[in-house]
Amino acid sequence: MQYLITAAIVLALGCNIVTCAPHFKLTARQSFQDTQTLAAAENWQTDTGTVSQFLSTAESLDPSDLVSQASTTLSAELDELTRKSFLDLQFLQGDNPNPAVQAASTVLVDQGTFQFVVNGLQGLADNGANMTPDDVTAAIQSINADRCGSVLPAIDQYFLAVGQLLGTDPLTAIRPTNCS
Repeated sequence: MQYLITAAIVLALGCNIVTCAPHFKLTARQSFQDTQTLAAAENWQTDTGTVSQFLSTAESLDPSDLVSQASTTLSAELDELTRKSFLDLQFLQGDNPNPAVQAASTVLVDQGTFQFVVNGLQGLADNGANMTPDDVTAAIQSINADRCGSVLPAIDQYFLAVGQLLGTDPLTAIRPTNCS
């Protein structure tokens, strides 16, 4: 049925297969790219929520839950790199890279803020069972200082670029309740 409607529109516009086919291929390709771009941003937002949920509750977890949830959270944090890499292809490649995304990538990668969060979560996953409550609090505060002040605002810049590209309201990175 969809093909019949498309064919009727093509005929009504006076197009033939030679003049309209390239337009339909470009539209389909662009639509697929837009869908993938939005999916990468939405999945990245979900990952930020997973990490933020852990950072909001980690201090109240018993040692075995702390280690288990820190490991799961570390996986979500590392998954964020996959999302970032996809969006980097969209916004940092070519002749006209997005300057806000370039600056955000510099914060995340070149300044080491993202790796700092990864290292902190790895430390909790590896050593959380042997940490005192004060050690856990200090680790969470340290991670949050970096993540809340640098990492999440940089991710928001990626989300803003996605919103601008797609003409949608931008997503925001989900913050932990104990962001300072």
